[in-house]
Parts: sequence; structure tokens; C-alpha cells
Amino acid sequence: MRKGILLLVLLLQPLFGLQAENEDAQMMVHLLDYIAVDYSMAVDEGEIINPDEFGEMIEFSKTIKTLGVKAPGAIQSDIDLLEELIQEKASQQKVNSVATSIKQQLISHFQLATAPKRWPNIENGRSLYSLHCKSCHGEDGRGEGVLASGLNPAPTNFREADKAHGLSPYQAYNTIRLGVDNTAMRAFDELNDDEAWDLAFYILSFAHQARSVEVKELTIDEAVNLDQLASLNNTELAAALGISGPEALPISALRLFPKEIAEQTQGNYLNHAKNLLQEAGLAYQKGENSEARTLALTAYLEGVEPVEIQLQAADKSFSLQVENQLAEVRSIIEAGGPIAELNIAIEESLQMLDQAQERLNSKTFSPWLAFLLSASIILREGLEAFLVVITMLSIVRATGIKKAKGYIHGGWVLAVATGIGMWYAAGKLFDFSGANRELMEGLIALFAVVILLYVGFWMHSKSEAGKWQAYIKERITKLGSAQNLLGLAFLSFLVVFREAFESVLFLSALNLEVGEAQQGAFGAGVIFAFVMIAIIGVLMMKYAKRLPIPKLFRYSAMIISVLAIILTGKGIAAIQEAGMISLSLTPFNIRLDAIGLYPTWETLLSQLAISLLVVGLWSYQGRQGAVKKTAKA
Repeated sequence: MRKGILLLVLLLQPLFGLQAENEDAQMMVHLLDYIAVDYSMAVDEGEIINPDEFGEMIEFSKTIKTLGVKAPGAIQSDIDLLEELIQEKASQQKVNSVATSIKQQLISHFQLATAPKRWPNIENGRSLYSLHCKSCHGEDGRGEGVLASGLNPAPTNFREADKAHGLSPYQAYNTIRLGVDNTAMRAFDELNDDEAWDLAFYILSFAHQARSVEVKELTIDEAVNLDQLASLNNTELAAALGISGPEALPISALRLFPKEIAEQTQGNYLNHAKNLLQEAGLAYQKGENSEARTLALTAYLEGVEPVEIQLQAADKSFSLQVENQLAEVRSIIEAGGPIAELNIAIEESLQMLDQAQERLNSKTFSPWLAFLLSASIILREGLEAFLVVITMLSIVRATGIKKAKGYIHGGWVLAVATGIGMWYAAGKLFDFSGANRELMEGLIALFAVVILLYVGFWMHSKSEAGKWQAYIKERITKLGSAQNLLGLAFLSFLVVFREAFESVLFLSALNLEVGEAQQGAFGAGVIFAFVMIAIIGVLMMKYAKRLPIPKLFRYSAMIISVLAIILTGKGIAAIQEAGMISLSLTPFNIRLDAIGLYPTWETLLSQLAISLLVVGLWSYQGRQGAVKKTAKA
């Protein structure tokens, strides 16, 4: 049991190590932004004009150097250069240039998210500002709140021109998330990811609130890119969109009405996917195969997967076609296929994404739809998990070992409670990149396969009446030690936790799209699904009581072995979607998610290997039983 837990920890350790590295990189980006913006207040024409500010620049550069010990050598060299420039009191232009270069390298290397998962809600940002920020920064963002007096440094004036047009929502988001050491600006850990972004975007609206501007005054031709709107300041955004300057009306409209403009210009997940696919094609033409693969993978993880549930509701078969088409793009890149073939695949993908957007636009979230979607998620994931739990409870019930029943119930109850906790912490959970979420899901699935195979083999070995009676006698003598039953609790927890984790991901993504008016129906769907699972579970337990014990064990072993094969396919597919192993499409475009069947050689061969292992274990057990019978005869 202890070995099993240790193995799971070791499997997941690289994931959490990567998350820690990303947090360090995020802090480095945060500090680099401060150096790029505030260095001019510390040094002017080679002279220190503010010793406190200059000391802060020195401190920040040393902190960046400490945090960057695991960064690539090229980045570390630039960090050393930045530290030297600051100590030599170099010009603002040089320091800004090097700091910005390091920042971009860090974002690229660690694949840091520089934009929210959904378009920001300015009204929610306004409420959060009033609750958390007004006391220092003031009602109108001028830094003149009731608590501002005596603070050093003084709270930022968000209406001052340099700050208003030189600050991006991404910089504001990092400040909200991480705070500023040795100042009154603390880290607001109590805010989830969406709330932090809403607040960051609201702060950027201050400089434009005095203008009488409407959404219709946005006059740019291209769809607005959320990545640009989040990562660029007003001056950079104006240049990127070909607008006259940071105070132009379209910039004001973008900062005041980002969500409304997104709806007008179709700036959404699927547009993000299209942009990434086009960038992947360009990278592949330049011979940058690794970059092309990353871009194509991100197009699926961050562009298509967040709307997968809604797209399946609109047209399930078409949703599978989209997923398979994007998998074909990745397969061509990984195989080093011809550029012409890749271009055709990308063009077909872009056309399908356009069609997908049309389907989503025609699908409105009525209360019934919100109810059915949330219920279907819980039913799909919950039934798969509780099939194993109910099988275990049936066996325990047949044996009369009441103590074991409590361990099984304790395992799944803990898993459900953990899932509920993850739901309330969904903002922090979504800080994982799409790749990391898929990797965690895949590793948990494969670990569950190992446990299921062991349990299935054990059940098969007890399916003969004589063996079962001998086992019962042995167990009764050992029931004084609870340690022997921890394995049941662990398996119960593991199979339910995997489905709870996946359910939270899907429900969180769906919740972003469901309107306020449908929240009640959304929650009712979840409750309905749990009630249905409970009813089905009771019926299955009642039916299982009628089976003779040997048959119950034999059938249970078969069920668990099949589930192990299904989870193998799902686990390998999830790791493929995380980009950790290759993806090679088969000629047969068959995809049945319910049974873990996917059109890749890696998933099919893995399932075949597990199937052969199951048959081999059962055959071995049969031969062992025959030998023992012969010896007794």
C-alpha cells in the first residue's frame, strides 16, 4: 500500500516540479516589468536620483538571478548582463531593452499564460476594486484613497499618462497575484484567476472612463486577439492594430468594453486556435519543428478543449471530427511530413473551426441545456468510477466483512470531498496549463490501471469456491489489522478521484460560458446526476446480491479488467494531448471516448499490450490451479 502511494507521488512529482518552476518564472517576469518601468525613477544620465529606488533595482536583479538558476544558459547570461547594466547605472533604454528581452524569453521557454482563459468582466472588476483597492488607490484610481496618506511608496495613480499607457493588464495581473515586496501592495491570494484578471482589466479602464465612448466606435477590421489585449499596453496595442495612438477611441473602447467587443469580433477560444495553427504552419516552414509542434498542441489545449463540451452539445460527431483533424496536424509535424501536406491539413482545420464557431453561435444556453450538460458530465464520469466501487462493495457484502465496507466508503467519500474542494479552488487549478492538466489526468489513469490489474487478478484467483472458502478463513484470522484493508480504500479513492478531477475541469470550463440566469439549472443538473448515480448504485448492489460468490468474483474480475483496458487508452491519449509522447494516427478514424478507443497507434498498441497481459495472467492462474489439483490428486 505504502509502495503504491509512493509510486503515485513519484509519477506526479515532475508535474509539480514544473509548476514550481513556472511560478518562479512568473515572479521573474513580474520583477522584470518593474525594472523596465521604474528604472527611470532610480537613475538618470548615469546618476542615481533616488537611492531607495536604485537599491530596489539592485535587489530585484539579484532576486531574478536567484530564481533563474534553472533557466537555459542564454537566459542566465542575459540576466547577468542586466545586473551589470543596473550596477553600472546604464541608460533606461539599455536596461529596458534587456529586461524586455529576458521577459519574452521566459514567457516562451516556460510557456507562461499571458492572457485569461475567458474574456474579462469589467463590472466584476469594478466590484472587486471597490472591495480591495479603493481604500488605497481611491475611488477614481488616482492613488488618493483614505489609507494612502503616509504610504511610501505612494499608491499608483492609474490615470497618470505614463502609467495609464505603459501598463498592460498582464503586468497588473502579476502585481495583484504576487504583490510588491517592502510596500503596502500585498498579494491577493484570496482572488481566483478569473477575478484577478477582471480586476487587472478594470484598472486599465481608468484612463478612459472620462470619455463618452460606445462599443460601436471600434473601427478596426480584424478580430481582436485576447492575448494582445492582455499582454500589450495601450501604446503597444495601438501600434499592433495600426491605430494612431494610445488615446484613440478604439483603444478606449477596447479597454472599457472588452467582452462586448469580443462578441462583435468573434474574438474567442476558436479564433485563438486558428491563430496558433497558422503560426504553427509558419514555424514549420522555417524548420522550427519543435516550436510548430508546441503551437499546434496549444491550439487544441487552449483553443478547442475549453469549448469541447458546448461543441459536443451542438454537434457531437462534428466535435470528434474537429479533434481528429487537429490531431492529424500534430501527427504530420511529428512525422516530419511534407510542408504541402501540413498546409492542406491546417487549411482544413481552419475551415472546420469556422464551422464550429457557427455551430456554437447558433447554440444558446437555455436553462435546460445548462442542466443537461452539467448532468451529462457528472453521469459520464461518475458512473465509470462507481462501477468499480459498487463491484468492490458487492464483494465485501458477500463476504460479510463489515470492516472492509467502511474503508471502501471512506475512500470514495474522501475523493468526492477532494473534488468539491477542487471545484471551489478551480481558479488556482486552472493555473495549470492545459498540457499539465492532461498529463496529471493521464498519469492518474495509468496508475489506476496498475491497481485495477492487481485487483482483477486477485479476484480471478478467488473465483473457485474452494479457494474462496480458504481465503475467507484466512481473512477472518487477519481482520485484527486494518493495514490489510487500506488497499481497498486507496483503490476506491483513486478511481473516484480521477473522474472527480476530470469533472472539475469540464464543469469549470462550462461554467465560464453559462450565463448568470442559468446558474440554478447548472447546479440542478449536477445534483440530479448524483441522485441518478445513487439510484443506479442501489439497483446494482441489489442485483449483485443474487449472484453466487464465485460468479460474482469472476464477473467482477472481468469488469475490472475491461476498465483497466479502457483507462489505458484514456491515460495514453491524455498524455499524448499533453505532448509528452508522440501521436501517430491510424488509417481507421474510429474514436469512442466511452471505451477509451482512439485512432492512434500508441493508444491501440498499449490497450493490446494490457489485453494480452490480462489474458496471460488469467492463463497463468488457471495453470497454477490445475497443477495444485493434480498434486492433490
